[in-house]
Amino acid sequence: MDPNEFGTSTVPLHHAPYGPITPEALKNKNTGKFAVITGAAQGIGAAIAQSLAQSGANVAILDLSTEKLQNTKKACEKHGVKVGVYACDVSDQNSVVTTLDAVERDLGLVDVLVNNAGILVQRPLIMSDFQSFWKQIEVNFKGPLLTIHTVLPRMRDRGYGCIINIASRSATVDVPMTLGYVTSKAALTRATHTLQREMALDGLDPAIHFYALHPGGVLTGMGASGAPKDVQEKYGNPKDEEYFKELFKDPPVLCGQTCAWLATGEGKDLRGLYIDCRQDVTRLLEKGREALLKKKRNVLTVNFLEGYENEP
Repeated sequence: MDPNEFGTSTVPLHHAPYGPITPEALKNKNTGKFAVITGAAQGIGAAIAQSLAQSGANVAILDLSTEKLQNTKKACEKHGVKVGVYACDVSDQNSVVTTLDAVERDLGLVDVLVNNAGILVQRPLIMSDFQSFWKQIEVNFKGPLLTIHTVLPRMRDRGYGCIINIASRSATVDVPMTLGYVTSKAALTRATHTLQREMALDGLDPAIHFYALHPGGVLTGMGASGAPKDVQEKYGNPKDEEYFKELFKDPPVLCGQTCAWLATGEGKDLRGLYIDCRQDVTRLLEKGREALLKKKRNVLTVNFLEGYENEP
């Protein structure tokens, strides 16, 4: 894969918390709020939970095992907030509903939901077991829809809420050997756009605000594991290529702090859009929501040959 195919930013990207999203800038700005984070045992999910806790939010952290959540729990508790730990399989509806019912019973109504749980299998479809391929869709797309479907009516009844779907740059590009991942992340991004429009139908826009967030180039355990041996023997190992090493240079805290900033509501003009956490939120806000929407910026779209339009 040639990364130059997708273009290179001429505006510098951020690779650490900056300006409005630093811990100092967000101190106490989420105090009194209650946030749920899925896939919070390690990596990006753990960083999101810690950033929200540091900004004053009480948090419920979810993963497949409560045992794996203990380090995240300790890190969040250092900020003096309430922390709930729950085992949950986000791809199972009964598990999601039961867990979120317990969360609200134990800690209160959910103000912020961050759908972070995700899996990746690096294997071309033709060499895949279909069930393992489809499991990525179940976790990465069905999972967020299940959590949203559970909490959204409750947010509607209260008239406010923030939902952040951790997407990926992979939602916007074609990456061979990651079909389940890129497809599920593209679907999640499209769902984010559409759900925000549905809020407008019920007069809940912008009170309930959605975001699809690319967490940056974070080398998590998921991406670092690489392709299975039989795939590497046939196609080689992308991790050995120089471009791969350059892609992953962002710390999880950059995404964590961006989530904490979005939870404050200060970025509501970016609601319903796809955001890259490496891009400066101040610059995006200065561009203006109307201009972004008019030019179809930060949304999934198709560019037809000049003269043709995307007619319904």
